[in-house]
Amino acid sequence: WTTPHQAAAAMATAAAFKEIEGRLASNPAIVSKIKAVFEWHITGGGVWTMNLKGQGSVKEGKFDGKPDCIVTVSEQDFVDMLKGKTTSQKLFMKGKLKVKGGMQHAMKLGELMKSQPSAKL
Repeated sequence: WTTPHQAAAAMATAAAFKEIEGRLASNPAIVSKIKAVFEWHITGGGVWTMNLKGQGSVKEGKFDGKPDCIVTVSEQDFVDMLKGKTTSQKLFMKGKLKVKGGMQHAMKLGELMKSQPSAKL
């Protein structure tokens, strides 16, 4: 049983990761720059894996193995990052984005987030 708000958040998160998938496809150099596996824990939006090794891929669910970096953030802040309204660094400094694991990988997220913001979100 999910509330309408939870359902809407999950849809927004799915749309956001679809956007990331498009960015990876249109700019494969990002994958070779970042070279890390991120497990995203989106409050209200579920768990997603962004594998930025090899070809680069995005999928709903946990990573099969040990991710390089686990990032926890609210759905709204995540979508705002993709829209360019805020940055992962600003959210981290405000305590709104939490990172477990390789901080050096988290620092590279800006490359992905600032690539080709979309009006679709």
